[in-house]
Amino acid sequence: MTSTSKGEDTIRKAAIDRSGWSYPVRFFQPHNPACYLYWLLVLKGTYVFSGFLLSRAIYPSALFIALSSQALYCLPWIWFLTHKDRYEREPAKLALLGFLWGGLVAVWVMAFPGNNAILSLIAKLASLDFYSHWSAAITAPIVEESSKFVGLIMLSLLARNHVRNAYDGFLLGAFVGLGFQVFENVLYIVGAPDASFGSQQVADALKLLVVRTATGFWSHSLYTAVAGTGFGYFLEAKNRSFGHRLAVLIGFFLLACLAHGCWDAIIGFIGFGPIGIVIGTVAILLAWRFSEQRQRKFVRVLLADDVANGIVTEAELAAISNRPRNRRAYLREIESSSGPDAAKRAGFILDAAIDLAAAIASKDNLDSPAAKAARAEIARVRGAAQLGQLE
Repeated sequence: MTSTSKGEDTIRKAAIDRSGWSYPVRFFQPHNPACYLYWLLVLKGTYVFSGFLLSRAIYPSALFIALSSQALYCLPWIWFLTHKDRYEREPAKLALLGFLWGGLVAVWVMAFPGNNAILSLIAKLASLDFYSHWSAAITAPIVEESSKFVGLIMLSLLARNHVRNAYDGFLLGAFVGLGFQVFENVLYIVGAPDASFGSQQVADALKLLVVRTATGFWSHSLYTAVAGTGFGYFLEAKNRSFGHRLAVLIGFFLLACLAHGCWDAIIGFIGFGPIGIVIGTVAILLAWRFSEQRQRKFVRVLLADDVANGIVTEAELAAISNRPRNRRAYLREIESSSGPDAAKRAGFILDAAIDLAAAIASKDNLDSPAAKAARAEIARVRGAAQLGQLE
């Protein structure tokens, strides 16, 4: 299969360049100074975190609960990265780099000492009542969101050809935030037995684990995904003025800080809890809608030739390149007319079509082995569907 025209080939190349799908991610880059700085800070964070774990060895049960529970907490994210990240196919290496920054650098090298420094200033300048109720709401959003945002900048320096758009920023921000959230959870869960002087390790650790898990959605993954959306747009929208791009970046960052601050302000006034939930939910939906709708455009361009050649139908392209509800409506219509088995096969075709778009982008080649395999899968499932109709 070949490109239908030189003009379409140029458009496809431009879409691939803006999406960043075709660029590899490497852990070690000897000619990139940012690589040395990144790994130096990760090693520093590893050293500090290891020292913390050794200091909490007096609570072995709490330590086991903390480490095992947070390892399990990561599994749904790994599943999402490998199965449900269908528009972007974020490289696992890049997601891991973001996770390590969030967990080892942002927490232990930047936020931990930064929070302590500002808390010390607030303790000297404000009353004890103000400090105990509002210091966390003032300190955490500024220090912690900034430390994670620096991680997004670092990722863009390590994979500058891949971190190119708002959707990249959204997903990578979520993984940076996940790292922060997981390592912070370990910090709090292992420290929970201090409340009972270690006499109720398991009960104290489990109690805090339940609270942190129940509120986990409105936490660091959400905040950094929102901030990352603005950062990704800043990198992507080169056709807009610098002032416009900067305003969008600052707007999303402040929205993340606001959601974070409201949640931490629960200490001062419990009513900030529902406010934080509402703001956080609106923020993540806004960021998702803003970033995802821009990413869908790349799929339309990448599959234009296959639609023209009848590999993918117009209806299938509309289902995968519009909102998720369009895909659901498309599958419901097939289920109502042809039954659940036909709808299931149609879903497989849609997934294979996304695989085809990713394969084309990864090599910038319409006839790469991966692209041919994806087309063969579409043909196989479509053939099985037709056979089922005949039977």
